[in-house]
Amino acid sequence: MKVLKKEMRLKRMNIATLAEKVGVSKTTIMNWLNGKCSPSFDNMDSLNALGFSNTACLEPNKDVEV
Repeated sequence: MKVLKKEMRLKRMNIATLAEKVGVSKTTIMNWLNGKCSPSFDNMDSLNALGFSNTACLEPNKDVEV
């Protein structure tokens, strides 16, 4: 499972909720999860403020064990 997706699940956030809280589109979140792009520095700050780890911010599509 991707680290960002795992942390979203632990925080009980879906793509739409996270997108709204970070201020990006649902497509942007999907792109992070699929490895098409990574969060910008501003988005990383928003993710950190929501309690997401640095790994989720810097390597959102990194595989981790569940």
